Amino acid sequence: MKKLIWFLPLLAIIATWLPSSDAVCKYLFFLRLPILMGLFLLLLPKLAKDWLPAMLKNLFVLRSKWQLAAIIVSAIGAGTSVISVAFIILDNAPARFAVPPTIEISEFWQYGIAIALSLYICIIAFDLSKEKLNNNERRWGAFVGSVLGIGLLFFVSFIRDWLSSNTFLKKILTDIVSFISRHNTSGYINPQTGELTAGHLTAIAYFIIGVFIYITVGLRFNPKSETNRSEAPALLYVLLIISIVTLVYGGATFYFDYFRIPVLILFTAFSGLSYVAFDVNHFFPVNKFKDSEDKKRGDRDTTNFQKVLEKRLQHQEGERTLVIICASGGGIQAAGWTVQVLSGLQELLGESFTKAIGLISAVSGGSVGTMYYLDHFNKNGFLEEREQQISDKTTSNSFYAATKDSLDAVGWGLVYLDLWRFIGFPFIVRPEFDRGTAVETDWQGEMKEPKKIKTFGTWRKQIFDGEIPIPVFNATLVENGWRFLITPVTFSKAPEKKYIDFNTLYEAYDMNVVTAARLSATFPYVSPICRSSVNIQNQNYHVADGGYFDNSGFVTAAEWLDEQLNEWSKTENSLNVKRVLILQINPFPKSASTENVQGNGGWFMATIGPLLAMFKVRDPVLASRNAKEADLLAKKWENKVDIQYFPIFFPSESEISPKFPGFYKDGRYRPPLSWRLTDREKQAIKDGWAAIKTGKNIQKIKQLWHETWNMPDSTNGTLED
Repeated sequence: MKKLIWFLPLLAIIATWLPSSDAVCKYLFFLRLPILMGLFLLLLPKLAKDWLPAMLKNLFVLRSKWQLAAIIVSAIGAGTSVISVAFIILDNAPARFAVPPTIEISEFWQYGIAIALSLYICIIAFDLSKEKLNNNERRWGAFVGSVLGIGLLFFVSFIRDWLSSNTFLKKILTDIVSFISRHNTSGYINPQTGELTAGHLTAIAYFIIGVFIYITVGLRFNPKSETNRSEAPALLYVLLIISIVTLVYGGATFYFDYFRIPVLILFTAFSGLSYVAFDVNHFFPVNKFKDSEDKKRGDRDTTNFQKVLEKRLQHQEGERTLVIICASGGGIQAAGWTVQVLSGLQELLGESFTKAIGLISAVSGGSVGTMYYLDHFNKNGFLEEREQQISDKTTSNSFYAATKDSLDAVGWGLVYLDLWRFIGFPFIVRPEFDRGTAVETDWQGEMKEPKKIKTFGTWRKQIFDGEIPIPVFNATLVENGWRFLITPVTFSKAPEKKYIDFNTLYEAYDMNVVTAARLSATFPYVSPICRSSVNIQNQNYHVADGGYFDNSGFVTAAEWLDEQLNEWSKTENSLNVKRVLILQINPFPKSASTENVQGNGGWFMATIGPLLAMFKVRDPVLASRNAKEADLLAKKWENKVDIQYFPIFFPSESEISPKFPGFYKDGRYRPPLSWRLTDREKQAIKDGWAAIKTGKNIQKIKQLWHETWNMPDSTNGTLED
């Protein structure tokens, strides 16, 4: 039956093509851009809902009725841009390219087709937004969006008619177009009237309206370091890009096809040359220490881990226990799960657990979660969560901050900053601003004190005062593939182990904490690969996501622990660390069974398979490798230090569904790979922890902590029931 469904359209195409195959092929070529963009508008919701829900579905889950209305309007606008370009080509191709004329399509049907192209996006946005909006809100958003969308179409016609009736403006536009197309004005200027054809006037009218909308949205939703600020949905920026690309690129193809110049090659060459001519790069900011800060920094030996840990573990008497955390990457899911697990363990094991944490080695989303987790530590060295009233909402600090959406900021930075770089006009935007810095601005707004910038200098003081453990945000140096340890302390340089740290590479410089987290979480194409804003001779490395080297953070933690144990074994170990607990926080469930694999989806695997394999293979491989290395490390030091390793996975469906039958309507949770969580997904993370905290693994940790190692709940030396 499926083959028959696909066979019938094929027969229709062949029946149309055979009588005039030459003309059909030419029109397919000239219409290639609107055809591709039209297909993208039709396939995007299918990709989001059914094919790649982990990466794209949350684009369509809107947070307010106004966002739903805005998406409907912008979807209709994107469809209008596609149809405007298609109509220009169909109406003017006979004059410009000497091809047979086609049927004329009235303006009513043009707008009808534009609405049809946008309809699937509108339906899926309406459907998926039920998670956040009630039925009345969705109906209001759909009604207002539809009215505004249809109003947009009428407004385009109104502006076109106004341009046509305004003699002065019409002459200016005609002169400009005549100058640009002076080699051949066919297809642009009506030879009988000497005026622009209707299709071009419609496109110009829509372009004027689009520029106004573009500027208004850019100024209104410019990222700011404020919590609960109004944001445009990320899907709006996607649709804006479709409209811009269709109008500009479509106009270019219509012009250059006459000269047989391939626009894609021309554009690629122009973009590449502009990058070379203007020395375009993406930068992350580093700031030189002031003299007073240099002196304070010089008073602290950032390589003296024993001194740091002595201060951190000073509340423990006699034989001491050290906790090491490895926070894996995985986007916003990893950020939320990292905070949830660590705050949950403090609640379960007591403050003594948190105060025993000496090192957190984090990667990508785990680094973002670690940043917010440490940001909410008090001066006594543990997490202090208080309900905080922000506007009309009550938030639970670190978890709320770690799971706050940042995909909208990425979209804004892409459309209003990086798009200009890519199309060959980098001089329009400041070099230090891009979608990466837009994300940093967004993250800063969710810090405990948004207006107070925390830097490594700030954290360094807290580390030496014992207030927070040593954080390491793992990243990757693109040019040589080394690990880049972004941390306030100094690990030095280890050529044999292929890593270098921030202090060694940028000795006299400081860095904002949000910048450090962003570099570790440079997820491909979401945040740009960049290098420092200062010129370090022969060491201008570009920094990429830490997951390229090790997505678990375990390698850095294991090497550091082994080195410290070696040092302590050679000298008198005043720390007296006799017990080490290593916790590996994994934001996704254990690998699913490979049974009952059907092997379907050949086209899907041919196109998306390589990307899917990259995500699927690294977690099970890393989990197995880490467990073996932890076992080897424990055996190496078993006569001197008791090393215990526990991986903490996000629960599988079989673990969580029996305890939370209403977990999801279909009993399933698909952890997202994007930088946006819906309310249900945030609740799923909380439910996930509630499901596993009474399970065997967490109970083993609890038994080890309280019964085997006799660690107290609080740091006053008493155990609470």
